[in-house]
Amino acid sequence: MSGFVGLITDFGDSVYDGIVESVIKYVDPSINVIRIDNEVPHFSVLAGSYITYSSYRWLPPGSVIMIVVDPGVGTSRRAVVIRTNNYYFVAPDNGVAYEAAAEDGIREAYAINYSRVRSLAGVKAFNSWPLSYTFHGRDVFAPAAALIAKGVPPSQFATPIPAGSLVSLRLRYSFRSEGVTRTRVVYIDKFGNVALGLTTREYRLPRGRLVVNVKGTQHVFTTGRTFADVRPGDAIAYINSFGFVELAINQGSAASKLNVNVGDEVSLIP
Repeated sequence: MSGFVGLITDFGDSVYDGIVESVIKYVDPSINVIRIDNEVPHFSVLAGSYITYSSYRWLPPGSVIMIVVDPGVGTSRRAVVIRTNNYYFVAPDNGVAYEAAAEDGIREAYAINYSRVRSLAGVKAFNSWPLSYTFHGRDVFAPAAALIAKGVPPSQFATPIPAGSLVSLRLRYSFRSEGVTRTRVVYIDKFGNVALGLTTREYRLPRGRLVVNVKGTQHVFTTGRTFADVRPGDAIAYINSFGFVELAINQGSAASKLNVNVGDEVSLIP
C-alpha cells in the first residue's frame, strides 16, 4: 500500500471535512491525506464522477480514493470498496466511482459491513457514538479507507459482491444524428468553464468554429488550444487538461453565458 488517501467530497470548507480527515488519522497517523476536492457541487454524482475520473490516476499506485457525494446516505444504497488494477475506491454505490474504476480495470468489489468496519478501526468514539444515518463519511467511508491504506484487506470488514452488480454511471455520453452531436454538461469549474461528456475518444473538434445549441439558443465558439487563442470576452471550445471537450469565455464565464448547469443537454454543430 502507498499510505495515501485521496478525498473527494461535496462537504465544502466545513466541520465534516475536518472530522473525516481526523478519523483517518486516528486509525493511522502515518497515512497521507490528500484533499483532491471538497467543493464538488452539492449532491451532484455526475460532477463527482468527473472529478474522480479526472484525478485518480495522478495519485501513487496503491492509493485509496474516497468519494463522498452521497445524496442517498442512510438509505438501502450500499457502501462499497472497488479494487482495480492500481487503486482502491471507497464510495457509495451510486456510480460516482464507476467510470474511474472501470477505466483502471475492476478486479474485485465489496459491500462494507458497517458494524465490522467501525469495530476494526479502533476509533474510541465509535464505542459510545451510534452509527449516523446522515454522516457515513465519518462512520463508514473514512474508517474503511484508512484501514485499506493501513494494509488491512477489505475482506476483513466487507463482503465480496459481483462487479457486475455495481451501479454504473455514464460519464462520457454522446448521441449523433445528421451531423449533430448531443452530449451533456458534466462539470463546471470555479472559472465558469463548462466540461462536456465528450473526450477525444468520442469526438474530434472541428477546425474553425463550433455552434453550441443550449435550450434552443445557438452560440458560436471558436475552436482552439487555449484561452488566449481568442480575445478577452470571446468564446472558445478546446480540449481541456483531462481530455474532455470544454467551453470557455476568455477571462469570463461560459456557464453564465450559456445559462447551464451540470446535467444539462448540449448539442454541437460543426
